[in-house]
Amino acid sequence: MAEASVHFRGAQLHSFEQTHPADRDAVAVAIAVCWFGLLAGFVPDMFRQLAKGHSYVLSAHLHAASAVGWMALLSWQALKIRTGDASAHRQNGKRLGPALAAVLVLSALVTVWTADRAAAADPAATFNPARLAFQLGHVIPFAVLTAVALTRTDQPALHKRLMLLAVFAILDTGWSRWLGQDLTAVLGQGLLRETLGRFPLTWALMVGMALFDLRTRGRLHPAFAPAAGLILATEAGSVVLFFTPGWADVAKRMLGI
Repeated sequence: MAEASVHFRGAQLHSFEQTHPADRDAVAVAIAVCWFGLLAGFVPDMFRQLAKGHSYVLSAHLHAASAVGWMALLSWQALKIRTGDASAHRQNGKRLGPALAAVLVLSALVTVWTADRAAAADPAATFNPARLAFQLGHVIPFAVLTAVALTRTDQPALHKRLMLLAVFAILDTGWSRWLGQDLTAVLGQGLLRETLGRFPLTWALMVGMALFDLRTRGRLHPAFAPAAGLILATEAGSVVLFFTPGWADVAKRMLGI
């Protein structure tokens, strides 16, 4: 984590314009798309699972609450900047940001461990331990990018981009639940399903951020390449692990099953 922080601190702003009149609308659109991407996946999936009689582990409720809380805080913080209340934005961030981020990450890890173990013990459940690669693959960039963003509030352009990119990194959780089953029917099982069934919304938003910066600043933010690279690297690593013979056995040992 320290090395990552040093790396991003090295991406200091030189000629990159910290703010632009179009930033507020761009941030609002990005957050709205993130809300849609997550809710479109999780809400229908929750009703489907409840209709099947599925019961969620306790940590899943905490994780869901902290995820909604994080998105609500992100939206509220963007509203504070939009209305010119930067002081409240900073105070809210200091009071709530680090604690809520920690709860979100820790509850995600606990939920992965407990839910996967419960699924493995359920004869009626379809459980593939290899999916642990994807479950951990989006937690890592979210945790790293959020941690760096929270330490770089003195650089607004860097801070808001990393905060958004951190959420972009977890949108595969919503996309896979929203369109994953339909894409499986079309593509079958395999590499295309595991990529197009998870990551297109993340890719689209990262491309959108890059195009926005090129349009408004004429260049990419210095932190964009390493941040986007981290997301893409963890996505690629997850796919490689998922299809690597023997990974499922490693995942089982990690889960203690």
